[in-house]
Amino acid sequence: MKFGGSSIANADRVDHVTKLIKDQIAAGYRPRAVVCSAMGKTTNSLLAAGDFALEGRVNIDAIRTLHMAAIEQFGLPQHVSDEVTALLDECQDMLRGVSLLQELSPKSLDQLVSYGERCSVRIVAARLNQIGVPAQAVDSWDVGIVTDSNFGDAKLLPGYEKTVKDAFSSKIDPNVVAVVTGFIGKDGKGRITTLGRGGSDLSATAIGASCGLDEVQVWKDVD
Repeated sequence: MKFGGSSIANADRVDHVTKLIKDQIAAGYRPRAVVCSAMGKTTNSLLAAGDFALEGRVNIDAIRTLHMAAIEQFGLPQHVSDEVTALLDECQDMLRGVSLLQELSPKSLDQLVSYGERCSVRIVAARLNQIGVPAQAVDSWDVGIVTDSNFGDAKLLPGYEKTVKDAFSSKIDPNVVAVVTGFIGKDGKGRITTLGRGGSDLSATAIGASCGLDEVQVWKDVD
């Protein structure tokens, strides 16, 4: 299953989506993985934050508020708050570096936009666990999404099917839903990349095909 940003735009949307997943499981459809985009317009907000940093302004308050509000509304465990806070602090530190150096390379830009999905999957997985669905937040590179080094429009490396299949076999309990970041991966040197337009759909399809699944459900603008 794959959910776009508008489907998990805020805490209420995350609540709706996680209950939908639970209902699907109750109906006999257990997703091996749930691929999630960043919450709402977070990716666009991160891109804007990069532009502002080049002008000497570093501010991710709105992004931080969105994610922490969801954590507080659900009353998620402290470790989830700590993980998301650490990611957002790292993002802010990175933007300070951009502001000082007055440079935002394609490589740095890919790292910058990665923070949205890395935060969202941790919140979605924690909410699933909270409502009784065993789930695990996973960064895509930990399940074999390895790409070339074409930052901004990276491509999956040949042979990824075996890498993804092996990762799911060895790292992900089949009774646990893996909540996976969408359009990001890492190249062979461990540098974060983005798969470009439609990348989250591509990740979901790649994971599904590699794991031998017969269906990939892409949910957009979930009501």
